[in-house]
Amino acid sequence: MSLPKLLFELASLKNIPRSGWFKLNIRDPESVAEHSFLTGVIAFFIGLREYGDVNEAAKACVAALFHDIYEARTLDLHKLSRRYVKVDESKVIEEQLNFDEGLVVKELIEKYSDIVKDADKIELFIQSRIYSDFNKDCEIYGKNIELRTKTGKELIKDLKNTDHKWWLDFEVLR
Repeated sequence: MSLPKLLFELASLKNIPRSGWFKLNIRDPESVAEHSFLTGVIAFFIGLREYGDVNEAAKACVAALFHDIYEARTLDLHKLSRRYVKVDESKVIEEQLNFDEGLVVKELIEKYSDIVKDADKIELFIQSRIYSDFNKDCEIYGKNIELRTKTGKELIKDLKNTDHKWWLDFEVLR
């Protein structure tokens, strides 16, 4: 694999929907790329709070941006599908990142896996709150989330106590 080929392949993530939302009648769900963006932002802040170091936080962010790249080849399989279909995520990532700079990214994904897993679940929680405006059943994806990091656990508590539409206050003309 080469960097140019990887970039063209990863561009397809903008067109791959997060499939679980279809099961709950969300007709135009977020793409894998959109999910990865917010997951990266969340991982940055978890990393910053966990390590107290912007460089470590940036590395966690990079790991999160790349965490679902295998879905460019496998698509985003709903967890029900995963009961019947085995995806070798490691094999795909190994092939995709099989060039010098790619190996650096692979190491980051491994090193920051706890932060990335927490960020991934927190992004799912946030999206479930947003989509619950359209279908209350979407809240099921935000329940029973188990997190690994201290910061992730604190953040999910704060998110549960925050109105997901707070920013609409800016829309009110004064």
